[in-house]
This record gives sequence, structure tokens and C-alpha cells, in this order.
Amino acid sequence: MQPHVSSSGPCLDKQGRPTAHPGECAYLKAINVTAAGAFMEWRTGNDLLVPVSQQQAPMEAGKSYVVYLFQDPQQRVVGSSKLYRFLDERAKSMAAGEEVELLIVDGTALGYKAVVNGTHLGLLYRDEVFRPLNPGDKIRGYIKTIRADRKIDLSLQRQGKKAREELTDRILNFLKANDGCSSLTDYSSPEAIYQQFGVSKGNYKKALGALYKQRLIVVTKTNIKLQT
Repeated sequence: MQPHVSSSGPCLDKQGRPTAHPGECAYLKAINVTAAGAFMEWRTGNDLLVPVSQQQAPMEAGKSYVVYLFQDPQQRVVGSSKLYRFLDERAKSMAAGEEVELLIVDGTALGYKAVVNGTHLGLLYRDEVFRPLNPGDKIRGYIKTIRADRKIDLSLQRQGKKAREELTDRILNFLKANDGCSSLTDYSSPEAIYQQFGVSKGNYKKALGALYKQRLIVVTKTNIKLQT
């Protein structure tokens, strides 16, 4: 099970160019870089300027970046890759467990920075992501926690009791469909577990523990089996 990735992509005009508006984020390609800044491929007849002062890091022609569109003091629509200037890094009117739409910005040492619902910035931790994510990807995610400083930790997996119950049901159904046996155990790789169930190894182990306590399965180092 893979995380949902939006297939719709950005809104495009008749010539296939993105048509993002001020107040929105978009993943745009730099087609020319000058002393004034980088010109991004935008709506037909209008390239979008990202001034040098609005670049998080120097942009390169041919590469794409997530930028925020806004009107400058001269009422020109320009862009910025300094998203923190426009998007809130602290949660407002959000709660743990909430489903959200994410736009991947870039990778960090800890994981992936993402735009949350077009209004906030949050972080997906690398050890909870078991498939490649790329800047510009639009995916469904969840608020994992709101930290004490109000910063947002994200997850690709639904959280809470209901999610745990759904996972245990899926494991049981998987066992029933496979002659009551599975080689996915506590010792299996996180990637193998994620490929089959779309969850972290930690959540999978908790689900196995719950099923074992209910005496519904038998667990060994090499397999798990339905209790007979």
C-alpha cells in the first residue's frame, strides 16, 4: 500500500503552463536566471520572477522549486522560495490525527519539509517514509503531533485507536487469505512491512502485540500464524 499521490498535478493553461495565483504555492521550473533573479515557467505570456532576495538558495536554470506567489509593493506578482516568510510554521486550528494535503518542498537531514493545506509548514520524519518522495509531490498525510512549540510533525499514516483497529483487521484478513500464515514478523524490514500494509514497523509491531494478547495469532522469529 502506497501513500496517495495526487494525479491531478498543478492547474495548467491551454499551453500546459501552471496557472497558480497569488497566495498559492506551486512547483515551477526556472527557465532563465539573471542578476535580477530567476524567471519561472508560469502562465502563458508571463514568466514569474523570483527575485534574488526571495531565493532560499541560489536558483539554477532547468531546476524546479516550490515557490509562494504574492504581490510585491509595485503590485507585480512575484515568487519566493523563502516559504517561512508566508506560511505559518506553528499550528493554528489544527489537531493531531487530522487528514491534510501535503506538497513536498525538499529533503532535510531529518526528513521532508512539506506545505500543509497550502497554509502551514510541517515535517515528515525520514524514518517513517519508506518510498521516495520528491519536491512537488502532492500527497495525503496526517497531523501526527503538535509539538509544545506548536510546530507540526506529519505522518503518512492515520493515527489513533481507530487506525490501530483497522490495521489489526487487515492483518487478520491477510492471514486468512494466505492459508493462515505470513512471513512478515517483528524481524522483517520496515520496507517490506510498509510495502504490504503501508505502515511503519513500530505500528505493525504494536498491532501484532495486540493480536497476540488476544490470542488470535502465534508469533515466531520466522512467521506469524492464526491461532488454531
